[in-house]
Amino acid sequence: MNSIIPEAYEMKFENGIRHPFLFLWDAWSYEENNTLHLYSLAVARFTASREEINPNNRNDYPFHIRHFISKDNGLSWKDEGCFLSPEEVSKLNYRTIWSGSVSPMPNGKKLVAYTGLENSDADHRFIQNIAIAISDDGYAINHSNKELSSAKKDWNSITEKGYYLDPVEILGNNNGEQNGPIMTWRDPFVFYDKDNNLQLFWAAKIGPRTPAIARATLKHLDNSIVIEELHPPVSVPDSDDFTQIEVPKIIFSKEQDCHYLIISSCNRLHEKQEDIEISKEIRVYKSKHLDGPWESLGDKILGDQNLFGMTVLKTDFKNNRLLCIAPYTEKECKDRMLSFAPVFYIYLDRLRVEFVYQLNEHFKL
Repeated sequence: MNSIIPEAYEMKFENGIRHPFLFLWDAWSYEENNTLHLYSLAVARFTASREEINPNNRNDYPFHIRHFISKDNGLSWKDEGCFLSPEEVSKLNYRTIWSGSVSPMPNGKKLVAYTGLENSDADHRFIQNIAIAISDDGYAINHSNKELSSAKKDWNSITEKGYYLDPVEILGNNNGEQNGPIMTWRDPFVFYDKDNNLQLFWAAKIGPRTPAIARATLKHLDNSIVIEELHPPVSVPDSDDFTQIEVPKIIFSKEQDCHYLIISSCNRLHEKQEDIEISKEIRVYKSKHLDGPWESLGDKILGDQNLFGMTVLKTDFKNNRLLCIAPYTEKECKDRMLSFAPVFYIYLDRLRVEFVYQLNEHFKL
């Protein structure tokens, strides 16, 4: 099935992003020159023939990555249009794009990581791969669009490290892995660590219903970027409470000399489960080391507000808080589902959340 990719919307968005032509979900971002760059998965609300798309069926359509910018700390946003389209990744035999990240490089270019879903038969639509590319300016992909890790081609080396993947012949099965959720090898988050080494975290599993985080150290090789080492799985202490980790983010605090790990968690047991039975939340952890052990900062948050797949727009460790934005899930009312809520602060001492609105109005939770 085909959907359209609308041109950039001309009007400014305030107090979140409710796009009239797009469903939006999963967020990642970076800040540069007092400008916030926000990216998200997107699909049109209508097909090319003007048929309305049911948001619950959006996996039937190819996604693109949308780009927005803000010059006022997220109080308002400007649509910059499509950042990466399905057509651009079709050369890698990908049918669609899932979440990723964008990170500024020392040379001023932007390193882009994303998930590519392979073209396969109708019963195995979720074969996931980790891909990487380079953007000159954060507005379009310009160089080195290549695959870093193929779940199918690299199956042996991946599973030897302790990660779980279904047997190759049933990889990406629509019905999930061994009666659990679909395979997880997705949502790469690329960043430079405190020693300026290039690192990549992404969502993975160590069992059909046991989530984990994959970690790899990357290196530059012959004008390209490759995996130098795939490390063993990283676990979090409360992983028995959920079955999937999604869109992980790593934030380093120089002031505290520790890392913060932020994940979106989901307790889906199997792919035929009704959405009303599923809980989605945000969880925050900290650790001195990237491999852990990770310490939970407390209760899960933002599930009651139906927010998921958030990103950290700015850090403010002097006030022990993070400026964030997140999209609403399908559980939110029709007018707001799959759109962005206003920006909010997460206070790290007690995981308190405070939304920030235009005109400096505050609503505390």
